[in-house]
Amino acid sequence: MSRRQRILTGAGAGMVILALALWGALNYLQRPRYTPELRGHQIAQRLGCFGCHGPGGTGGVPNPGSDEKEIPAWDGGTAMMYVNSVDEVREWILDGHPERLAEEHEHEHGPRDLPIAMPAFREVISERELDDLVAYYRAVARYPGIPDSVRAGYRVASAHGCFGCHGVGGLVGMPNPRSFKGYIPPWRGEDFSDLVRGEAELRAWIRDGAIERLESNPAARWFTGRQIVHMPAYRDLLTDEELEQVIAYIQW
Repeated sequence: MSRRQRILTGAGAGMVILALALWGALNYLQRPRYTPELRGHQIAQRLGCFGCHGPGGTGGVPNPGSDEKEIPAWDGGTAMMYVNSVDEVREWILDGHPERLAEEHEHEHGPRDLPIAMPAFREVISERELDDLVAYYRAVARYPGIPDSVRAGYRVASAHGCFGCHGVGGLVGMPNPRSFKGYIPPWRGEDFSDLVRGEAELRAWIRDGAIERLESNPAARWFTGRQIVHMPAYRDLLTDEELEQVIAYIQW
């Protein structure tokens, strides 16, 4: 092999290595960093929870013979009827009932056997999965509640459809094909912190649906321009007070 051929071969190999390194770096940067609530939603879907508690846990199916006549949804304040603590949420998932209701549970599985009973998932769920599922349940149930200081922001966000894209309570997100991470990030995750840096950018993001830092970067603009779902601009839809209320809720 001549010197020129060796140089060309070495240069070609170097370009291949560089391309692979860049591909690996991009692949790493594009990997979503899911929140516990989003992972919990995926776990609930995998375990079949929504088959009984309804889509997203927001509407139960009929259960003839039970006192309530239907399996309770997780939202709408039903948590206050069945749950006394976060530990009891874990007991419901692991054992199908909290220790407090063990005697009643045995009764329901005796002569008055219900058509649909809460199953026990202890043997099929890990500790981390349990933590994530509880986090998702708490987001849907708003348990133990939203502080008064940010409740107004929650209501404004709900009234303006924010949870349709950012998920229940802004904590779950949804797929967004051709976006950089492939999904709309929830407000509390690391991906949202990377997307919107600081309160000034958050205010611009809500008002204008765009951030100058991203729009002035050709690489970032390539992704934001081709993604399917775009952030709407609320400049003409929110009062200054409502904007500050939403920001307070997002930062809570």
